[in-house]
Amino acid sequence: MDDGRNGSRRCHGCQAKPPPFARVWSVLAYGGATTQAILHLKHGRRRHLARPLGALLAPAVAAAIDSGVNALCPVPLHPRRLRQRGFNQALDLLRVAERLARQPAARPLVVPDGLRRVRDTPALGWESPASRRRIVDGAFTVRGPEWAEGRRILLVDDVMTTGATLAECTRVLLRAGAAEVEVVALARVC
Repeated sequence: MDDGRNGSRRCHGCQAKPPPFARVWSVLAYGGATTQAILHLKHGRRRHLARPLGALLAPAVAAAIDSGVNALCPVPLHPRRLRQRGFNQALDLLRVAERLARQPAARPLVVPDGLRRVRDTPALGWESPASRRRIVDGAFTVRGPEWAEGRRILLVDDVMTTGATLAECTRVLLRAGAAEVEVVALARVC
């Protein structure tokens, strides 16, 4: 796991310009078999892969809950992409991980639709970091912001590349009154 509070584990970009989220938890490096599994889940309609991949994510979710996170929220898809794909892979991963990480004494609020993607952004795969930030700027809103007020939120996604999407979601949640936002990604581009 990558703990964003440990200065020695931050990438050079994050050291130069710290992101708005308080911590990043990541489980796998993006590449090879990890990439193939995630792509099969997202684009190959192999939704059953959310179970083993979510199980890999569970220890990071449990650690975040142990650290005081009290709400879990997936990065949303735009409604058009959700209709096209049929599911949100971040939500499926979150559900599996939360179920496996659940502890009776510390049950966080799970908010499957806490964020909305209000702008249909293109795939960011080949975009530069600056372009990614421009593309996602203003693409998200908080649905019913009262759920976020005063909470320590864990934002869940499948892959973190430059962190532009997660940073924009974090800014929106903080403006809605979240006390702090942490991020967990199944895989991180190193």
